[in-house]
Amino acid sequence: MNKYVAESGHWYDQDGNPAYTIVGANGSERNTTLRDARKLNLVPSVTTILGIAAKPALENWKVDQAILAATTLEQHNSETLDEFRSRIKWKSKQEGKKAAERGTQIHAQIEKGFKGRSNNAAYCAVRDYLEIMFPGETWVAEESFTSPLGFGGKMDLRSKAGVFVDFKTKDGLTKDSDGSKLVYDEHGMQLSAYAAGANFLNPERMSVFIDRKDPTIVCGYVWPEESHNRHLEMFKQLLSYWKLVKKYNPNEEKQ
Repeated sequence: MNKYVAESGHWYDQDGNPAYTIVGANGSERNTTLRDARKLNLVPSVTTILGIAAKPALENWKVDQAILAATTLEQHNSETLDEFRSRIKWKSKQEGKKAAERGTQIHAQIEKGFKGRSNNAAYCAVRDYLEIMFPGETWVAEESFTSPLGFGGKMDLRSKAGVFVDFKTKDGLTKDSDGSKLVYDEHGMQLSAYAAGANFLNPERMSVFIDRKDPTIVCGYVWPEESHNRHLEMFKQLLSYWKLVKKYNPNEEKQ
């Protein structure tokens, strides 16, 4: 197998436009790969860069799903042990797939609301929550960019005054959930990278969590201003590491 086949991710062109897919030689659309990025001088997304770092909480959740699948499924009489293991792995991945699909649906609903195309429940809940936290702000949804540092991204939401908001969906939220107990440095790094990409030096950053089952339940966390520089430097270090690992620096390719 070509070593680039599994290297797909989210990419952006030098003008800040998403380049998630391309039309292949056979005329069919497919995911953009690192090999394509080298040819087209594309930059990786913020989330692609963050993906190179370990995520202990996510890995622990995956282990829990595997254990749950292993303890609730029974081996069929006609099934070999290897086949049974494969079925356990498949089952354990379904919860992650469902969670991701539900998260995508909720993100789309919120985007439609902020773009004036819907007054769905998820959007209204987030809108009302943000109006309490940041009254009178004017919001821009799903704006994309490419940074001279060699990365790109698409921001869930930012205000014209420099408030950056990223949405995360989660199971089991309540009206009393504490956002400070849900965040990780990765969330702060993502927001700081977006702010840098949009050329804001002193941004306000907020992680907003929406319940997957009931998207009217919302809570959030406003990151301390003093953590921005630390998070941005952490992201830049990961960006440098990613470039070294992939042996690819978009800023140097066309020089």
